[in-house]
Amino acid sequence: MSFRRHKSQCEEAHNPWEREPKKPRCSREVIQKLENSNLMRQKFNVYPQNLHLDIYTKKAALKASPSVVSLESHSAEGVILQSSGVIIENVNTCSIVLTSANLLKCFTSRNFEADDVKVIVHLSSGRSLNGQIEAYNFYYNIAAIKIQSDTQLPTASLVQLKDAITVDPCKLHVDVSLVPHLSSFDLVPGDAVIALGRFIEPYDIMAAPGEFSIDSCQYDCKELFMASCRITECGIGGPLINLNGEVIGICLHDGVYTAFLPINIASMWWQHYKKYRRNKDIKRRRNKKNRHLRLPCLGMEATNLYAIPVRFAERIIQKFPDVLKGVIVDKVVPGSSAESAGIKHGDVIIQFAGKKIESLLELFESTWNKVGESVEVTVLRTSNDGPLHLSMVVNEAPPEPAE
Repeated sequence: MSFRRHKSQCEEAHNPWEREPKKPRCSREVIQKLENSNLMRQKFNVYPQNLHLDIYTKKAALKASPSVVSLESHSAEGVILQSSGVIIENVNTCSIVLTSANLLKCFTSRNFEADDVKVIVHLSSGRSLNGQIEAYNFYYNIAAIKIQSDTQLPTASLVQLKDAITVDPCKLHVDVSLVPHLSSFDLVPGDAVIALGRFIEPYDIMAAPGEFSIDSCQYDCKELFMASCRITECGIGGPLINLNGEVIGICLHDGVYTAFLPINIASMWWQHYKKYRRNKDIKRRRNKKNRHLRLPCLGMEATNLYAIPVRFAERIIQKFPDVLKGVIVDKVVPGSSAESAGIKHGDVIIQFAGKKIESLLELFESTWNKVGESVEVTVLRTSNDGPLHLSMVVNEAPPEPAE
């Protein structure tokens, strides 16, 4: 049986190229009901599609599993969350675990961190270690937990995602999903991905196969991608891997399927934190404000050029035959810096702050550390014959409101 056929039999009827409007946020009552339900605290195999894993999924999961841990957080009120994480680096006898910031949020108010949170990290061997909260960011929903061991722990292999897919009709798709990549991984809707988690007692590895999708999720974070993997609460914060066993994202729960933060963004956030930390004294480091990053806000929503309907793609290629990759503007927020700059719905962004833009991830990465700066944005518009050079200010995103 071919890989493609075997993979298709493991999936429910789900079109990874279907791009639905953003789903409305669930009410607090629905969210709390889900979190209190026994279903959410089950292993992944509570879902039928996770019961019988193919050999490709098993091999990838086993390659990554030594670095996958389970975590539990406690406050004075009791257990906050039981979730998963992945070890990404070692420094001497200290290791860093990336996970979801849900681990730190109070049960009664999901946007406030719990006071005096105690974190326990369980390794694949079942050994338990105390975790120290090193850094966190609630917008990206990510946290770094430091643990100390008498020996170096196994770390995950991370690979940068590339979502710059050409719409060039002269280039046919070649399936390279089983070919190892050295530093980056080209991710196309429909590509196989696997969400991993580790259960608490017994400390079993869990795997949920699925596909990368261009569907949207309910979260406000524009940098999140989607996959059709079905996980439970215990898998929140665990790694999303490719068929090479490389980590490409950090999993979040989004009701039916799995939202994930690309490892590109998670790595940039962590590197920023480490650089910032080294330049501050210990007293200022302990100041809660210094743990947070100034997040950019462009005042628009966009998607990759390859994700738009083919009739629109044809119009753009007819007008600009050399533009086969890029980011197209879906929506401009009234009163935003994007509107002030003259950016319009349907514009194709091809350059930002002097950097060529071929994908949504590249646009996100280009806004990094640009808050407060005026940058040049080059766009193409089908009503114009040539590129438009616009100037816009990258505003700071407002803090998340308490719910």
